[in-house]
Amino acid sequence: MKKILSPKLDIVFHMLFGEQKHERITKKLVEDVIGEKVETIELEQTPYLWGEQVNDKVGIIDIRAKINNKNPIDIEMQIVDNHDIEKRLLFYWSKLYLKQIERGEDYEKLNRSISIIFLDYKIEKLKELPIHTKWQIKESENGGIILTEDLEIHIIELPKIKEKIEEGSLKKWILFLENPEGEETKKMAESEKEIKEAIETLEEISSDEAKERMAELRQKYIMDKKSELRTAEEKGIKKGKEEGIKKRTIEIAKEMKKENILIDKIVKITGLTEEEVENL
Repeated sequence: MKKILSPKLDIVFHMLFGEQKHERITKKLVEDVIGEKVETIELEQTPYLWGEQVNDKVGIIDIRAKINNKNPIDIEMQIVDNHDIEKRLLFYWSKLYLKQIERGEDYEKLNRSISIIFLDYKIEKLKELPIHTKWQIKESENGGIILTEDLEIHIIELPKIKEKIEEGSLKKWILFLENPEGEETKKMAESEKEIKEAIETLEEISSDEAKERMAELRQKYIMDKKSELRTAEEKGIKKGKEEGIKKRTIEIAKEMKKENILIDKIVKITGLTEEEVENL
C-alpha cells in the first residue's frame, strides 16, 4: 500500500488545507478552532516556489484566507522550534491586520484578524495550559476586560495529545493530524464527513509522485534543521557550564590571593595560568 504522508509536515498541511478545491475542509477546521460558525471562506492562492531544494526559501507555507467576507485569517503548521514563536506570531498577525488598509485610509476599515498555529512541539511557558489556547489583549488588573476583539491568536500544541484532551470538535482534527490512519480517526470518519474528506484528500496527495518527492525533500531539510538546532543548543549549554565553572574558579582564586596564598599554589589548585592569577 502507498505510504500516507504526514499532514503535520508543513508542506503537506498546505497542500491539504491551502488549495481552493479543499475549501470545505479548511472552513470546518477554522470553525472548530475558533468555535463559531463560518459562513464563507476564500482561500488566497499563492504561487508555489517549491523546487528541488525545499528549504526556508520554499515560499509561502502559511495559509491565508478571508472568512465571512471580511475577517483575514492565517493558518500555519510549525514543526521546528526556533524559540521565537511568540514574536513570529505577533509579526504574522500584524501583517495580516495591516494588509486590510492602504496608507491614509480610515482605521474603521480594520476588521478582526485571526492567526491559527499548530505546533509540533510544546512551549515551555505554556506547559500548564491545555492543548488549545486563545490569546487576546486584556487588561491585567481589573477583571481582564478585552481591549479589542480585533486581535485573536490560537495556539494548538499537538504533543499535548498525550495528555488529557477535552472532548470537543477540535479533538477530531488533532487526532487526524497526529495519526490519519489510526483506528480512532477512521471511526470518526464514519460520522464526520469533513474528516472523511480530509483522509481521502491526503491519500490523493500521497499518491502524487511529484508531491511525494517535495514532501520527502522537505522532511529531509527539517530533520537536518532540527539536528543543527539540537547541536547548537548542546554547544550553548556546554559553553555556559564551562563559563560558569571558570567564573567560580576565578572567584576562588581571588579569595586565595586575599589570604596571601602563594601564586604557584593557586595555579596548582585552580588550574589557572600564572598570568591569569597575577592579573586578578
